[in-house]
Amino acid sequence: MAAAKSANHSDCLSYLQTLGDATPKEVVDQLAGQIKEEADKPDTSSINQASLNVTFRVYYHIVHKYELPDEHFVDLPQLLSVDQPKVFLMLQSVLLTNHWSRLDAQLIEGKCIDAIIAALQQNNSCLVHQLKATNLLVKKFPKLELLKLQLEHFYHCLQRQSQVGCREETLTLFNHCCKQRRRAFFYFRLIVEFWPWTNRNKYYLLSGILNSHALSELLVASGHSETEFFAGLRLSLSYKGLRAASQYPVKSLSGQRSPALLALAVELLVNGSVAEIQNFHSQWFLRIQQRDALFQLLQAKPEIVEFLASSEAARSASDQHRLILIFSMFAKEIYVTSKLHFFKISTELLTNCSCFETDAQLLIFKFLVDNLGNFAVEDCLEFFYNFMERHRGVESSEFRNTMLGKMPNIINHTAKHFNKALKTDGSDALAHDIKRFFCQLQQLMEQDMHCDVYQPRIFALKLLEILLKSLYSAQVSKNAKMCSTHQNQQLGVFLLDQGVFQPHSMAQLLFNSLNDPQGFDDALELTVSLLLQLGHVDSEKCIEHCQRFWSSCDVDECALVSLYAQLAVNSSSDQQLIKDLYDLSLQQLNSKLEAFSKDPLMTAKSAGGHLFGHICVLDELVSGGGAHVDASLADLLPLLERILNVILDFLNLANTRRENGAVATAASFQDMDESLQLLVSESVYVATEDAEACRKFLLMSFWLTLKACCDLATSVGCVLLRESNYDALQRCLDINVAVLTRCRHKGAIEAAGLSIGKLTRAITSTVANPDEHRGLQLLHDCLERELLSERRQVSTTRRGAGFSIMFLHVLKNDNPRRLLLHRAVQRILERLNETSFSSSEVASGTNNHDRWEALALHYLCVLVRDTELRPAMCKYYNEIMLVGMAHIDNPEWTISNAALQLFGACLGKLVGQRQATEFETKLAWEPSELNYEELACLLPKACEHMLQCCDTEQINSSIILFLGFLSKVEHLCTTGQPQQSTELLQRFRRLSWRLLRHKCEQVRLLAASCFVRAHEFRCDLPTVLLASAKLAAQLQEDNFYEGLVYTLHAGVLKLQHEARHVWTATELQRFQQQLLNKLQVTEQVKRFKAYTLNVLLQFLLLLEADEEAAMVRQLLEERA
Repeated sequence: MAAAKSANHSDCLSYLQTLGDATPKEVVDQLAGQIKEEADKPDTSSINQASLNVTFRVYYHIVHKYELPDEHFVDLPQLLSVDQPKVFLMLQSVLLTNHWSRLDAQLIEGKCIDAIIAALQQNNSCLVHQLKATNLLVKKFPKLELLKLQLEHFYHCLQRQSQVGCREETLTLFNHCCKQRRRAFFYFRLIVEFWPWTNRNKYYLLSGILNSHALSELLVASGHSETEFFAGLRLSLSYKGLRAASQYPVKSLSGQRSPALLALAVELLVNGSVAEIQNFHSQWFLRIQQRDALFQLLQAKPEIVEFLASSEAARSASDQHRLILIFSMFAKEIYVTSKLHFFKISTELLTNCSCFETDAQLLIFKFLVDNLGNFAVEDCLEFFYNFMERHRGVESSEFRNTMLGKMPNIINHTAKHFNKALKTDGSDALAHDIKRFFCQLQQLMEQDMHCDVYQPRIFALKLLEILLKSLYSAQVSKNAKMCSTHQNQQLGVFLLDQGVFQPHSMAQLLFNSLNDPQGFDDALELTVSLLLQLGHVDSEKCIEHCQRFWSSCDVDECALVSLYAQLAVNSSSDQQLIKDLYDLSLQQLNSKLEAFSKDPLMTAKSAGGHLFGHICVLDELVSGGGAHVDASLADLLPLLERILNVILDFLNLANTRRENGAVATAASFQDMDESLQLLVSESVYVATEDAEACRKFLLMSFWLTLKACCDLATSVGCVLLRESNYDALQRCLDINVAVLTRCRHKGAIEAAGLSIGKLTRAITSTVANPDEHRGLQLLHDCLERELLSERRQVSTTRRGAGFSIMFLHVLKNDNPRRLLLHRAVQRILERLNETSFSSSEVASGTNNHDRWEALALHYLCVLVRDTELRPAMCKYYNEIMLVGMAHIDNPEWTISNAALQLFGACLGKLVGQRQATEFETKLAWEPSELNYEELACLLPKACEHMLQCCDTEQINSSIILFLGFLSKVEHLCTTGQPQQSTELLQRFRRLSWRLLRHKCEQVRLLAASCFVRAHEFRCDLPTVLLASAKLAAQLQEDNFYEGLVYTLHAGVLKLQHEARHVWTATELQRFQQQLLNKLQVTEQVKRFKAYTLNVLLQFLLLLEADEEAAMVRQLLEERA
């Protein structure tokens, strides 16, 4: 605390020294102006919180020191509201000053809570700022109780995962509230008794309660069984989506020194499946503090002792895996207890390592690295080399990265022992073993550097990268937390002196390996990086390779010029050399273009006339060494535009010929194919291969040229941006746009998308004042002209290609303000909601262009699907769902299809993906965390629209689609009081009940799932199911009876999956028998049709009601 105060005082002094002779009042006014200027930035993400903190600290230091009135911020608490997120950032800063004690805590508490609740109801993206401010407030005023914040609010805050930091801020606030005993005990009972163990938020919130209260007291007060509690906790190890969340309560219970947690761990290790033990090891083990006590409990288990002592022959493969896992976890404890046992087991594992399954072998490797101190260095090094030599070709990247990830530990441990041996004059034998190990690694790398197989090659390159960083660089860098760079440098010097690693010859080997036209892109890029690190690059030789390869007719060889140009520009200190290369490349490009534009096949095949090689070299020179190129880069643009038009005209040649030269549309796939056929057939080149190969060759050359044009235009644009040459910048943008809007080749448009994204990022990152920035206006005008104007006619063959890729990459790279994104989305939604568009006629009276609505829906779809944009897009989900639903039944197929895709994209973001488990088969009942309260906040209008559409006897695609979405929404009991969603929930229960007798079987099935999910499983659902069974027994109508049986089936599935360890197995069995009795399955059911009886039979099989199932089966057989 004293250090913090000293730092604050230092900040104030250093700031005050810069203010000169101004009076305190003048300084305060000046500071207030700076604060308001920073806080008034248009987007909260661009506000500098650190700057606000320092300025407020100095402001209040002066105000208090000179007893000045706080004229500027005295009313700050009154301004706190959901519509003013910047005020919460300012409040955070004020709470960090010495002014915090003079604030009205109760007033601010009420304002903060009101803002949090409003933010949840409005799905406001600034929730995290309000949570942070509230956390700071309760830290300063710990007696605040925040009683208006209820469990449902914390649940919905946890659900707002699109906002970074929201979960941790929510849990911090929840921890504070749970210090209130009565409140925490009430929450515990609700969560344990009414929430399923398949809901990850259950784990997070239980952790907050357990941080303040003993589990034993909580269980006694709630009447819940300790056995069932820990069985529920164990369940999380079988669900991938729950594992991370389950670490929280495990850590809290360990903090309580819970004996039951240790008992569960012992049970898992003794009797758990291998998958459970693996997950225990990776997720829980490090969260348990009492590992010594856990080991003592394990030792008391005779089966574990016998298991560890048993011979290898007596163990199955899964038992071997279990042994290795347990031994890895408790190696240190076993070593202390019995070195004899430790070395017996470890010797067996290391000796027989190659006999085990691959995953088990990796565990042994990790075990040895983690326990290096217990073994002789020379023995370990021999094992490590043999292991890497044997496994460097394993296909799994995770396996390879784990191996490589342990290399720093091996290097550091070896260097430590080498350094120690040097001091004791006992280094000869050890030095010999160390030298041999690194020699073996060196031979392995040299052997695999030219390997045609990817895995050994990338392993060799990444291993070299680690060795360079850790040992061989002139300045060794820290490779791990516990790393002595001095010791590593000493070992590196020794190995260099011994000639184990020879930088010059390794550089030569790497350089030679670059000449691999069929090489792997990431391996070649890493090779270039390693060469630049080594520093032994011959720039003149690089330039020779550039000149050789840009004249090659082989497309893959020609593509290598980028790598050599990159080496040349980053390693050469001779500016004239780079300038000469630039001039030569530009000159040859100009000379080749003339011949290429007349006969591309002949030029490329016979005269080495690919254009993209020269353009790639120019791009590397401009982007990597623009300062070396003494030329006007804007002069490149006319040449690029000419090349671009030549290529695009070639790809649309067939269309041009058909239309007598008047073609405005982009080439379709068929047009491109026909154009390539024309170019090949009309070329004077005498082909030795078939026409198809020539067409592929030309297409490859064309699209790589388009890609190179876009890359160079972007590199030029980034340089011109620094010169504020906006007219030329517009031309750079237009080159990218031309490829995106006039080409259909997937590789070309994806490359253009990345290029325009890079250019967008360069433009928007330089924006100081968005209202005055011409670059931003260029992007806005580009979007409006190319994408958002209804006058822009887009061929049906182009939907979802360059236009949507362009839209995505421009908006995605508008960071961090997302001004373009918000402007574009709001404009699309506004225009889609205009009635004129929904009823407009097809453009131009033809069927060759998409309706604007289809394109706009598709643009929204790519934005919704992109995970990176989720925080910015989530505020629009309600409006987007509405416009999507409004167009689903559109008679125009392209519009309807785009609307369906948009609806599906929103569904994935709102409901989430299917929860993955350790089980092979899909779960019969999928857990869902989206509840009605959250639905009412996220999609108020869309939800109302869906309810109205479903309330019909008509059968259409919409009702099934909407019911499919609503069948993923759960009712979760978070309070004993009526909630905002209560009315919505009751409406939906009535609707789904009514739809159980719908004439469409699919509607009945979905309505049954909806009806069941609309009831929590603890009290509501059992009552409803028993009443439904009783009603079904009295029915004569097939449809309604079938709907009720579907409901019973879904209800039992929900109880079997969701009520596990909330209900006991005995209680569930008893309830299922009650249900069967109420349903009265007797021979009277023969009144129903065969299909209905089949539905009943499936339900009886689920209940394991063998007698009744046999009777129904017999009735069906009699009708067959």
